[in-house]
Amino acid sequence: MRVMEIALCYNGMLALCLAKPKHYRQLFRALPANTTGWSLRVLGWLAVTGAFVCAVGQNGWSLGPVEWIGTIGVMGLILIFLQPFRPQAAALLGGLFLILAVIDAAN
Repeated sequence: MRVMEIALCYNGMLALCLAKPKHYRQLFRALPANTTGWSLRVLGWLAVTGAFVCAVGQNGWSLGPVEWIGTIGVMGLILIFLQPFRPQAAALLGGLFLILAVIDAAN
């Protein structure tokens, strides 16, 4: 469950980051369409909300929000350091987190 929270936090932050034209252009070498930016924002917020639900479901209301804030802070920090210099690596890391979350959910 913790891996799912990490994957949702990172990919939510990545989607919110890619909703900005500057970061989208770094990765895809083109400007996003209006619907693409809007879709990435919606998916990003849904993923971040899903991570919050995972954290609260695992630890309850006493520690869940605290764990979520810590996780989203660390994932945001990783993205901040990775996105400007290696945008392809940032996207690959998001895919890796999703694969690990699926494997963890299957067990």
